[in-house]
Amino acid sequence: MLKNLECVNPNSCFSKAQENEMLFVLLERDLAAPATIRFWMQERIRLGKNQPTDPQILEAEECAKYIETQQIVKSGTQN
Repeated sequence: MLKNLECVNPNSCFSKAQENEMLFVLLERDLAAPATIRFWMQERIRLGKNQPTDPQILEAEECAKYIETQQIVKSGTQN
């Protein structure tokens, strides 16, 4: 989710985090982000916390794909 939307969406992970709960943020420019997101998806499924068709998993895959696309686009414009 885009930063500005994450901050104002009451259903976002950021908004749902408890006051003293640790967060870890992956940035779009981090080349490891898509693979890390996909590992998280696989681990959630392995642990039985999610099913492959759950909205949370589908949103995570969309995010990974979006980040990959942006990384490709931006790498082509920075040459």
